[in-house]
Amino acid sequence: MKRLTLFIVILCMLISIFSTFSYAGELPPLPLRVVVNWDEVKFPDEKPFIDENSRTQTPARFIGEALGAKVTWDQETKTATFVLGSDKLELYIGKKIYKLNGKVKQMDTEALLKNGRTFVPARYVAESFGATVEWDKDVRTVYISMDYSKKDKTGTEMRGGFEVPKDRKLSVFNDRSADIVLTLNVLMPDLEGQINEMAQILSQKCDEATVKQIVEYVKPKKDMGDYLADKYIYDTKSQRYIHISESRGLEVRIEYLNAEHTKNYKKYIGE
Repeated sequence: MKRLTLFIVILCMLISIFSTFSYAGELPPLPLRVVVNWDEVKFPDEKPFIDENSRTQTPARFIGEALGAKVTWDQETKTATFVLGSDKLELYIGKKIYKLNGKVKQMDTEALLKNGRTFVPARYVAESFGATVEWDKDVRTVYISMDYSKKDKTGTEMRGGFEVPKDRKLSVFNDRSADIVLTLNVLMPDLEGQINEMAQILSQKCDEATVKQIVEYVKPKKDMGDYLADKYIYDTKSQRYIHISESRGLEVRIEYLNAEHTKNYKKYIGE
C-alpha cells in the first residue's frame, strides 16, 4: 500500500513538473509586421492587428506614406483619402464600400476607428495602387511589393523638418521620440550610399563635426554579424541628441531626437 501511495505521489509530481515546462515553453505570438519593398513600416503608437474578417488593419497615415501616397482625413464624412499619382482611393469608416478613382467597389471588411486612430485594411489600400500583397503566417508578416517605375522619383520631399530625396537608398520615417529616423540596412544595395545620404540629411541641421562622428561610428557595421553599441551624440548646433540604437542584426537606426526627448535624456544623465 505504501509503495502504491509513493508511486501516485511521484506520478503527480512528474505531471506537475512537465505541465510547468509545457506552460513555460509557450511563447507569445510574434508581433504583426508590415513590410513594403523590404522596408518594415514603423507604427510608433497604435499597432496593426488582425480584425474579425482576418484582414490586417493598419493605421492609415503610416501605411499610406509607406506606399508613397498622400493621406488626408475628413472628420465630417469620416473618410480617409489616399492619393498616389493619378490614383485616388477613398475609404469610409464603418462601410464595406469604397471608391477607387470615383468607381464604387466592395471589400469584405471595413475601415474603423480605434483609440482615436483611423485603421484601414492594408491589402485593399496596397492593391488599389497596383501592389502585390503576400501574407506569411509563420512570421506574421504582410509583404507588400510596390512597382514605383511609374512614380516620379525626382526631387525631394519633407520628412520631420528635413528635406529628403524621393529616390533614396535608406529608410526614412518619423517616430514618437524623434523628428526623423534614418535606418541603414546592410543587406540593401550600396551601404556606402546609404551612409552618405544619412550624412547629407543630418547636415541640414547638425554641425559638420557631429555628422562626421556619426558616420565614423556606424561605418564598422558592414555585415549583420557586426555589433554596434547603443550611443548618444549631442549636437551643439541644433541642441539635439542623435541616438544610434544598439545593432546586432541587419539595421542601424539613427534617431534625431525631438526637443522633448532631448530634454528628458539630459535630465537622465544629470546635465
